[in-house]
Amino acid sequence: MSTLDNSISIPLHELPNPSETPYSTQALITEEDASPSTNSVQQPSSEERDPKAWLAVAGSFLFLFASYGFMQTIGTVQSYLELNQLSSYTSRDIGWITGVFTSLALFLGIQIGPILDAYGPRMLGPVGCIVYAPVLFVVAECHQYWQFMLVLGIWGGTGAGILSMVGITVIGKWFNRRRGLAMGIALCGSSIGGVVMPLMLRELLPKLGWAWSIRILAFVITAVLIGGVFCLQQPLPRREGSEASETHRRKRVALNFMALTSGTFTFVTIGIAALEFAIFGVFSLLPTYATVAGFTSDNGFALVAIANATSTAGRLLPGIAGDYFGHFNVLLCMILSTAVFTGAILVPFGASSLGALYAFSALWGFGSGSFISLTPVCMGKTCETDDYGRYFGTMYFFVSFTLLLASPLGGQMLQTFGTQALAGLYVAVVMVGGICFLFARQLLYGKMYGKKGFKIKGRV
Repeated sequence: MSTLDNSISIPLHELPNPSETPYSTQALITEEDASPSTNSVQQPSSEERDPKAWLAVAGSFLFLFASYGFMQTIGTVQSYLELNQLSSYTSRDIGWITGVFTSLALFLGIQIGPILDAYGPRMLGPVGCIVYAPVLFVVAECHQYWQFMLVLGIWGGTGAGILSMVGITVIGKWFNRRRGLAMGIALCGSSIGGVVMPLMLRELLPKLGWAWSIRILAFVITAVLIGGVFCLQQPLPRREGSEASETHRRKRVALNFMALTSGTFTFVTIGIAALEFAIFGVFSLLPTYATVAGFTSDNGFALVAIANATSTAGRLLPGIAGDYFGHFNVLLCMILSTAVFTGAILVPFGASSLGALYAFSALWGFGSGSFISLTPVCMGKTCETDDYGRYFGTMYFFVSFTLLLASPLGGQMLQTFGTQALAGLYVAVVMVGGICFLFARQLLYGKMYGKKGFKIKGRV
């Protein structure tokens, strides 16, 4: 007899036959209450105790510092461009530059993910660095709209896409039981980057101007990327049955949308799309939101830095909690609490009180940080470890289309309807994401235990 909790007893014969599902039962059962003595997955594997695994976490941390860290700083860049080089353009027009950057960084994952599955990070890591490192050096020389779109939007988004895919999927390759902890640590790199970069720009731009401020930032990012490449030069762990012929490896590189046949994967994808729309919409428009509300540009820089600082704790602590209480469970709690305080603080007071805006930034950083660290882990429950990159890339292929619209649509709504309407939109979108993850959790629960009906109990 396998016991789920104190009130539910599940006969072993009701567990599904692994041959009847295309997904890995090992990946699905890691969240359950089976004791370590009966379920070895509950204990960290030998790969997870290997120092090479934690060196890979360090490399992922550095890659995400450079890619996602700048992605979460891009709102401060957008705000500066609105007041200087691109002052003749609207927030919506400039938002297309940042929208292309963020969406392209995720859109490319559908091809980068399978390549990573087949060949590992040792090839893609250096390629991503070569593509991404020169971007900001060239951005420092840009003056016109089309130049920023081409260099920052398209070129920068391509490089960031390679680096971020390598940084996130390599965690899924090394970790299973401790995936939440490892993912949280790695993603702290992006939040720390999101703290350091806005503060650097706030200090450098008034003193050195645009060109040298961006060049100094580019030198910092290049140094970080070099460290990341050295950390990720270790081969991925070989799992039983993972060896494939060269023909099979080439097939895995091909695009594959079979993941969409899974209802769980589909709901997770829609949920992540909603949450990412809110996350990058807020981070890209928060400085503009502050200036529209009547506050200074320095306040906008500080708001982004505060949100990213608290995001560090948000990425780490909920990830650890998810390893013990279930990643879906913790994520749903964080979605609900984030929607509540956003509606209670930002909607009524965000446009009139700087203190309320600072409070929102701190709370939003923590909440959105948990979204970023927990959603990849939840997505990983829909696939086998060897296919993590392919599924992750497929998911973000669809998510990228929502991010293309996040900044320009939010900017247009901010100019047309004001701050309260924009805040209300983000509350609604976050709640939609929560509903999707609730349905995904139920589908996963039913698949694992063969039970019909709506259930809340269980560590999932």
